[in-house]
Amino acid sequence: AQISGIDIMDLDDAALELMRNGIYAEAGMGCTGPIILVNDANKEKAIVILGENEYIAVEKTSC
Repeated sequence: AQISGIDIMDLDDAALELMRNGIYAEAGMGCTGPIILVNDANKEKAIVILGENEYIAVEKTSC
C-alpha cells in the first residue's frame, strides 16, 4: 500500500519512524510525488503513526 502527502524533505525520516515502530517501509516517488510503501495490513497503523508524528495531516474530530 502507498501513503502520500509527505513532504519530500521528510520522506526518509518518515520511513525511519515507521521502522522504529515495527513497520517495514520504503520511501519512493509515485506518479504524483513522494510516497511511503508499506504492507497492506499495516497501512492504517502507519497512517496513525505518521499523523501522530506530524509527517502527514490528519483530520481532527474535536476542536
